[in-house]
Amino acid sequence: MSLKITGTSVTYYSQYDLSEIVSNVQWFTSINSQPGKLTFSIQEDKLVFYRAGDIIEASMDGKQFFKGKVFTRKKQKPGLWQITVYDNMRYLQNEDTIVFGASTAAERFKRICETQGLPYKIGKVPSYKCAGVVADGKTYYSMLEDALSETRRAANNSRYTVFDDNGTLRFVALEELNTAYLLGDESLITDYDYEASIDDAYNSIKVVREDEKNKTRQVYIATDSKTIEKWGKLQKVESAKDADMNAQQLQQQANDLLRENNTESSTLSLDSIGIMGIRAGNSFNLMLSDMKREWGKDTRVALVKTCTHSFNPVHTMTMEVEVVY
Repeated sequence: MSLKITGTSVTYYSQYDLSEIVSNVQWFTSINSQPGKLTFSIQEDKLVFYRAGDIIEASMDGKQFFKGKVFTRKKQKPGLWQITVYDNMRYLQNEDTIVFGASTAAERFKRICETQGLPYKIGKVPSYKCAGVVADGKTYYSMLEDALSETRRAANNSRYTVFDDNGTLRFVALEELNTAYLLGDESLITDYDYEASIDDAYNSIKVVREDEKNKTRQVYIATDSKTIEKWGKLQKVESAKDADMNAQQLQQQANDLLRENNTESSTLSLDSIGIMGIRAGNSFNLMLSDMKREWGKDTRVALVKTCTHSFNPVHTMTMEVEVVY
């Protein structure tokens, strides 16, 4: 394993190999509207001193996996700085006001990238067109989240994501990021933590619209008798998303909320030997022999929601994953 970290000063146009003076290197990625992040400690050196906006690149065995800009510098003891570097996903935290006509999530992604001057590529494009909307004073992240969520609800659970690929933002279907890796308790996985809960589940939804002018209230209900029988009644009340929604749309809102909330949620974190081919958005085959009673089988497909690679100096990774099927 050969990790290389280089830094480029945007003030002096100088580039240095920092590999010998950095330590505690970690690379973090997520599919939950967070930028990719590289953190490390760096010893003070006569030749190098990095400030906000300077460019940091990282590669493993000659293959680059990260490019970003310095955002945070912290000094806790003499001669050592803690550096946080974000990739171009960080600029999706910017706020803006955009009027979108009926358009796909990919088209909205394209418009946002071009508005911000960010390099981008688009893979598989969803056919579903999201309803027109005025996104007023919202972050680009929230604009994309809304479009991706609407697409997933309306397009048979189709899932898409956005990530930074060495400075280029990419829009892809999650299926494009599938891998053939097999990880398990007898292959690379060193520890795991699993939890299943219905604490945040709801099997009875009420959508309420108040008509202040006529002093009336309309209530639209969606329930699941099967899970009510098993879990008891777990009820959630929501206001109508839009006062102008008709009865069919209000009932659909209730149905959508029931579908999203009427489930036992689970969390699964994994500790593993590091694999550079895995980052947030990838999926792989996961084999945990003592989960067979819970899952009905010992091998499932896992989607990586967050992933932290640590190079200290042994390469390991910690993942939060979603068991997909």
